[in-house]
Amino acid sequence: MDELSGTLRMGKMPKITVVSPSFNQGRFIAETIESLMDQDYPCFEHIVIDGGSTDQTLSILRRYPHLIVVSEPDRGQAEAINKGFRLATGEIWGFLNSDDTLLPGALKRVAQEIDPEQERHIVMGRCRFVDENGDFTGIEHPSHFESHRRILAIWKGYTLPQPAVFWTPEVWKVCGPMDEGLKFSLDYDLFCRFSREYPFHFVDQVLATYRLHPESKTEQWTERQRLEDAIRISRRYWGSPWALKYWLLTFSLGWYRFNRTGRALAFYRQGQEHWRQHRHLQGAIYASLGGMLAPDVAFYAGVYPVIRNSAARILLKAFEHFQRNRRKYPQTLAYLDHTDPWSDGWAGPRLVVMREAHQTAQAVSIQGFADLTFLTTPLTLTLFVNGQRVGEKRFDKSGDFLLEFPLPHPLESGRHAVEVQASSWFVRHSFARNRDFRPLSFRMGEIHFHSAVGEKKETTVQWKEK
Repeated sequence: MDELSGTLRMGKMPKITVVSPSFNQGRFIAETIESLMDQDYPCFEHIVIDGGSTDQTLSILRRYPHLIVVSEPDRGQAEAINKGFRLATGEIWGFLNSDDTLLPGALKRVAQEIDPEQERHIVMGRCRFVDENGDFTGIEHPSHFESHRRILAIWKGYTLPQPAVFWTPEVWKVCGPMDEGLKFSLDYDLFCRFSREYPFHFVDQVLATYRLHPESKTEQWTERQRLEDAIRISRRYWGSPWALKYWLLTFSLGWYRFNRTGRALAFYRQGQEHWRQHRHLQGAIYASLGGMLAPDVAFYAGVYPVIRNSAARILLKAFEHFQRNRRKYPQTLAYLDHTDPWSDGWAGPRLVVMREAHQTAQAVSIQGFADLTFLTTPLTLTLFVNGQRVGEKRFDKSGDFLLEFPLPHPLESGRHAVEVQASSWFVRHSFARNRDFRPLSFRMGEIHFHSAVGEKKETTVQWKEK
């Protein structure tokens, strides 16, 4: 029985070590430190390994006598983390970058969940993205674990949120330390090794925040650059070319690079354009090419919209039942708290915006576009102003819409919260396989307050998909 198992058997709270690598993060590091102090957890140690900061970091660290601080030049984040864990005395370990935070109750939940005797050597919770001011962006990091091979298939999406992952010292002894030759994708490389030996136990609780700001490493590379770097690291763990895993990953990556669905959609759209111009033979050829390359895309793009609006109700109900009961994508679950409109105008199941009333308002109007093609349940939009319900509309067909609702009580001039709740949403990736995992309900146009009912502008926005 190891030390942690003995501690848990005696009902004691295990000691948790958190290592924070730091270099010139004086803007954020106090918030990181205080997020651990606010845990209401009796037994933790916080080790800060500073790379010789020249900003206010060291003066901030001196304000916290409980810290274990080492400040000296190093070769980067990986060396700093390794150095910190060489000093660790806890029975549970994790590392938290000096611009990230833990949320209240995180350490207590980790201590409750981790248990080597139940094969829970690694626990992983949920993690929210915040901006440089610490405000929630409405998007979570996807948090999901399937298998070691799924972690290696990084091109399918990365679902391990580093600030919300904790493990036993045994895991580090078997799988560590950090590769000090890496500058980017450090946690990915480490978690590839972790997952080769141990499963990740998921905890359905938001444990940490991950800060996005212009100086963060995440923001210094494009998404494509980060992916290519991670693929290079993934290849380290594919094993021998004689192994089945090697060829399954090779085929999966090749299929991803071939962009089967993108090519199929391009063929299908060319076929549609030829058909609209009465070049039916060319249209049929291009549509057939798209169907042969990606039958699933052809079904969703061509067949499903037809049966949805036809008398084939039995087939449609069976399909909708399948859609409702299929596994939700972890990437989609990470977007469900996003309440702003996306940059392309689409909105999810809950939209919240602030709008100005320039004079006393008696009514509110909303303009937009509803596409029912891929919704498997009816779409109803319910409108709230400052938390009070003002009206709802059920849609029977796709198209532009302009709705106006009288307000229960006049609103004074000023800014007011307008919320739209949608009863249904779809994920474009389910139909186009284009890696767009957002939950989408409708496309938003304008929202206005009016001094009297009937003052809405009789205009519409003609939306066109890119």
